[in-house]
Amino acid sequence: MLELARAIDPTRAGNLESRYAAWAREAPQAAALATAVATAFPAFASMVDARPSAFVELAREGWRAPRTRSGFEATMRARAGKLDDGDAVCAALRLTLQSEKLRIATRELLPRSLHGADVDTTAQEIADLAEASIEVALAEAMAYARARWGPPLTEEGAPSTFVVLGMGKLGGRELNAGSDIDLIYFYDTDEGSAVPPDGGEPLTLHDYWSRVARRLTANLDTATAEGVAWRVDLRLRPEGSRGPIANSLPAAERYYETFGRLWERAALVRARPVAGDLELGRAVLEELTPFVYARHVDPLLASEIIKLAERARAELSDDPALDLKLGPGGIRDAELFVQSLQLIWGGKETRVRATGTLDVLRRLRGRGLVTDREGRDVADAYVLFRRLEHRIQWATGLQTHSLPTDPAERRRLARSLGYEESADLDLEVERARKKVSVRLASLLPKGVAKPAEPSRFAEVMQKLDEGDAASAQQALQRAFGAAGTAELCRDVEQMSRRPDDLLGSITRERFPELGPSFLDALIDAADPEQAARYFRTWLGRLSAPGVYVRPLGEDVRALRRLVAAFGASALIGTAIAERPELCDSVVFTHRVPDRESARQDVARELSTAEVRSASNDEPDSFVGALRRAKAKVTVEVALADLAGEIGTREATLTLSALADATLEHATRFALGAAEEVRGLAVIAVGKLGGNEIGYGSDLDVLFVFDASLAPDNTDSHAYFAKRAQRVIRLLSTAHAEGPGYELDTRLRPSGSHGLLVTSLEAFARYHGIDLPGQAPDETIPAAQQSGAPWERQALIRARFAAGDVALGDAFLRIAHVAAYERGAPPKADLHRLRMRMEHELGREKPGRHDLKVGHGGLSDIEFAVQYLQMEAGRDVRVRTTDTPLAIKMLAALGLLRADLAETFDEGYRFLRRLEQRIRVVHGSSSSLLDEQAEGLLPLARRMGLRDTPRNTAIEDLVARYRDVTERVRRAYVEVVG
Repeated sequence: MLELARAIDPTRAGNLESRYAAWAREAPQAAALATAVATAFPAFASMVDARPSAFVELAREGWRAPRTRSGFEATMRARAGKLDDGDAVCAALRLTLQSEKLRIATRELLPRSLHGADVDTTAQEIADLAEASIEVALAEAMAYARARWGPPLTEEGAPSTFVVLGMGKLGGRELNAGSDIDLIYFYDTDEGSAVPPDGGEPLTLHDYWSRVARRLTANLDTATAEGVAWRVDLRLRPEGSRGPIANSLPAAERYYETFGRLWERAALVRARPVAGDLELGRAVLEELTPFVYARHVDPLLASEIIKLAERARAELSDDPALDLKLGPGGIRDAELFVQSLQLIWGGKETRVRATGTLDVLRRLRGRGLVTDREGRDVADAYVLFRRLEHRIQWATGLQTHSLPTDPAERRRLARSLGYEESADLDLEVERARKKVSVRLASLLPKGVAKPAEPSRFAEVMQKLDEGDAASAQQALQRAFGAAGTAELCRDVEQMSRRPDDLLGSITRERFPELGPSFLDALIDAADPEQAARYFRTWLGRLSAPGVYVRPLGEDVRALRRLVAAFGASALIGTAIAERPELCDSVVFTHRVPDRESARQDVARELSTAEVRSASNDEPDSFVGALRRAKAKVTVEVALADLAGEIGTREATLTLSALADATLEHATRFALGAAEEVRGLAVIAVGKLGGNEIGYGSDLDVLFVFDASLAPDNTDSHAYFAKRAQRVIRLLSTAHAEGPGYELDTRLRPSGSHGLLVTSLEAFARYHGIDLPGQAPDETIPAAQQSGAPWERQALIRARFAAGDVALGDAFLRIAHVAAYERGAPPKADLHRLRMRMEHELGREKPGRHDLKVGHGGLSDIEFAVQYLQMEAGRDVRVRTTDTPLAIKMLAALGLLRADLAETFDEGYRFLRRLEQRIRVVHGSSSSLLDEQAEGLLPLARRMGLRDTPRNTAIEDLVARYRDVTERVRRAYVEVVG
């Protein structure tokens, strides 16, 4: 930290080191922290003098662990004591804010190597801090009002409720260090009243909630001895400053329907319930949706919104050239680019209705409404401006958005962000502004003046018209620059050889803009060469390319979406190249996949296929239907995953539901059961058991049978073994419709040496458990009794997946006894097995990491958590196959320290997400992260990392991986010893 301070401003750092020298002997880390923070952010120097204990506490507790809204609220309430003391509540809010803002400023200042965080993370924490403040301030105001004027009741006698909507940056969870908070207050109805306890005159609900609103506002923005909590801006409410401080829902509806203006629509795009009755808040936004999002697409909206921005720039900004917020190409312009597209398309594309700027950009890109390059340009510029805005506000303690004019301050600002000199920063800012200005201007309709970007592909199209392949490839190389590899140029040129192909002569004549649009999308793709290769392969598989070329020529968004998908994901590219009709899922689908839709897709494919009976030895149509459903759902999940429409957990849940449905139908088919299967159950274990399978995962399963339900006069074991083998063949056999699943049954009793199917009784005997009221059947083959600790541990993630439901339930009752009611294995045995996996399976070496079984990998987390589940297994609350849920429950029960739980939870989510990203981006089933491998840059970007002056996205990815796995390993060691 001292080195960082000296790098930012050696003179100031030296002075502060001398100033804190005596203190440093007693608390060296706290003094170093204070030196670094006060060097970069001079406004904090007064806090060092007034409250050095805050730095001591921060150095001791650390700044890395992210806080939550509920945690902030609990701290404020505990510090305030009872809510009937308004002064104590106000003091608690302000003192908590001071401490937490110091921590957040520290996270922003420090690099990742010192557990720093980028501005998108810290802005969310500031927003959570504001929400907690509003909730506590509202609780005090409501307690105050209730004590004086009684409870507010509607005409029906039900409690009347009140909600606070966060607007602007608070609504988008992008609050900055010196922000006002933009709020609007609503209550449910005007029909009702409050009767004071002393029998005084009843208050109307409007009067009651207006008084609550005024006290809430005062709790936040009145200056006290501890300062101001938040400056509150209420000008976005109906009628602005002239309107009532709080409005009922019916009054708000009338206002917006009659008088609502365009700027109010734009403001409500970012509205979000933040305190009070959140259900009422959601109802308010639902009622106002028709006002905000028009059903028809109106591109002219963009020009109207840009006019409003120009007017605000002229009226509000003293020096636009220095103003990061209102200056040309600044924060406001980046937000307007996003909000304009939301307003234009939000009526038709409901998935773009979100409040966060970066989140909306991802969604717009996912729906093909912006290209990858447009999204990157705006996102990178926005993040740069927000970093600068925060640094300036931390440094000055003022709500300013202007770059400093003093050379020393400018240089200190630049160096705090990792730039060598302020000139480097100035150049970066200028480039970013130009990019945002061009992107915003591109939304203007034709005929409106806007910065023109010269066509890069006129020469290419001319050479294609001339039919000179070599000249066309050379023109492509010139147009694409460094991205114009020989392979890309060859693939693109080949798409012009057939007249009806994408760039063929007939297509160029019918759709003259298609070729340039395609090339423009290609150069914007995450991997242009990969995108071109998959596009050529896909079109080459089509006997009549015009079937898809025509709709692509008529819908540029669909074209962009397809090119972006090919460039971003080898998994998607390979799937569509092998099954061209899957393109429909990429280009024309508007559905976000989930578990139910996955199950429906399997059933739909089977219902439309000519599925023959199970007696047929070649059930080709049945297997084909399963494969088509698998390919379709997998591609849709991958697309939604990449677009940010679903998270990693939603993706694994959907893919697991797809696998379950496939197993269920295969089991029915194998047993010839029209509906319910009797006698055979498929038990999911491993990743499938935890509903955590990814793209290309094997399915870990056990087959269990009930001997009494085998046909008469048959060997029950042989009968059900044959049916289980048939299930395996149905799922894994090669088929023209695409790959199926590999089933792994090695977790069955006695492993790969054991029997493929196990009777319920044999399974119970294997684990030394007597089935009540049932004598052993000596005719049933029994595995050698064992129930080793690792086998009991594997049963923690056992769940019913398919087949006989009652049999599955009976199996799980036995499994739970074995897994949970016999205590945990010795720690030394558990650790020995874990290390053996790491050395024999992981085979890590410097720069090559195994996410699953490597040092600090997923297995560390699973072993530690499963050990604790087994140790406390008699408490049914810890019995879950879901690892994140188990972590949460163990922490809630006091069985896992909060800091260790946080490390495991964060590590699990990061590693699972990285594992999924590797598979969807590179199309492999590998769990390896190789620091020297090609393709790390798109992987890092898909993990949400960006290049910064200090580090590249790849360096940040590797550093993040090492940090996470080191902390996971330390936490694992603390649990297992």
